[in-house]
Amino acid sequence: MNGDNHYDVRFKPRIGDSLILPILGVFVGLFGFGELGVHGFEHDAAHHVKAKLSGDHATISVRTGLDLGLLQGDIREVVIRGSQFSTPGLPLFTEPERPKDGKLRLLRMDLKDFYLRGLHMDRLEASIPDCRFDLGLALRKREIRLSTSGSGTGAVTIRDRDLEAFVLTKFHDIKKASIKISQGRIHVSGHGQFLIFDTDFTVDAKLVILDGTKLALDDATILFDGQPTDELSRKALLQTLNPVVDLNVDLQLYDAIHVWKVDLGEGFLRASGSTVIPVRPQ
Repeated sequence: MNGDNHYDVRFKPRIGDSLILPILGVFVGLFGFGELGVHGFEHDAAHHVKAKLSGDHATISVRTGLDLGLLQGDIREVVIRGSQFSTPGLPLFTEPERPKDGKLRLLRMDLKDFYLRGLHMDRLEASIPDCRFDLGLALRKREIRLSTSGSGTGAVTIRDRDLEAFVLTKFHDIKKASIKISQGRIHVSGHGQFLIFDTDFTVDAKLVILDGTKLALDDATILFDGQPTDELSRKALLQTLNPVVDLNVDLQLYDAIHVWKVDLGEGFLRASGSTVIPVRPQ
């Protein structure tokens, strides 16, 4: 245990568990303080996370900003940090039918070196204010269920080598691929076995945002076996590769992130935009 109500837990968790319970576990026990107090709550929160993440070297820390407003269901801040874990999908949803009498003023996440549905993320940062939860349920059962989410901001950073591994998994027509990101563009080279051709190819393109939830290749120069391709083949390849990443389909984020900007650096992309905790799907 560090100062500032801060716990670090290193563990060997079970494989395949969802992250939804650990995030909720951050809040479980808020109102049953007694002899445990704030330190006991944060200790329990860290161990809820410990029990539910996948990853042999996963590390989680939880910090809370708890004050006297807690007794009225008013939580100032919860900060979750983690690294070297994997999760099969979005960890947290809201349930709008629940009461909104509990207040979480700010939820912050800083996650590094983790996998989301097979895509390795270098870093994800999010700051979401003005969340509400069911206070009665929390008092009765020491369990927090979010009922509404504010709109915040966030960003995710992905390395080109990790995008390369993801493309090979997603696009079965692509048999070999190498991806390099540099000078504001993305360069893809590889070998593909498509319906109408079997060829080595190279693509040099911009990466653009579609509908706030998809990243796609655009303004592309394409070569097949080292030669410029005709327009029909060019369109066919782009149709195969686009979108490179669909946040809702590939990562099942349910509109949790709406991207408004993509920056391509040397060896990485950084997508930033608005973030919310989405409504639980039916």
